[in-house]
Amino acid sequence: MDGYHHPLSHLRSAFPDPEDAVYRRGAPDTFDVPSLLSALRRIRTGSDPLVPMPGFDHAVGDPQPDAHLYDRDAHDLVIVEGLYLLHDSDGWEEVADVFDVTVFIRSDVDVCVERLKVRNKCIPGYTDEEIEVRCEVVDRANAMTVMRSG
Repeated sequence: MDGYHHPLSHLRSAFPDPEDAVYRRGAPDTFDVPSLLSALRRIRTGSDPLVPMPGFDHAVGDPQPDAHLYDRDAHDLVIVEGLYLLHDSDGWEEVADVFDVTVFIRSDVDVCVERLKVRNKCIPGYTDEEIEVRCEVVDRANAMTVMRSG
């Protein structure tokens, strides 16, 4: 699902407060939900033999177009992982309906935020100290949104 982050160029050009949008990247409204939903529907009910989907490399910091490919002839099962797949606002309301089965894994938010502090150190443009603060302010708020979704 991370491939459906809005690119930084979009966050900087289409959001009323671009600096805030870039800082909060990862919040529900910073994803291209219509494109995700379109790809999921093409897989579920479409007839396209191949459905390309973007990937995401945190070290690069932007979605990578067509990084993954669903091949109807080769794949019988699709597993989609993501924080907001069960979220019921911010444009995510229809996403959960695409799935036959959903699983919500309840996790300790404190442990998750500590793990993010380690992983996010590869994000370009932030010092280790800035990552620590961002994880506490942005990622913790996102985690609490996720916990309300489950």
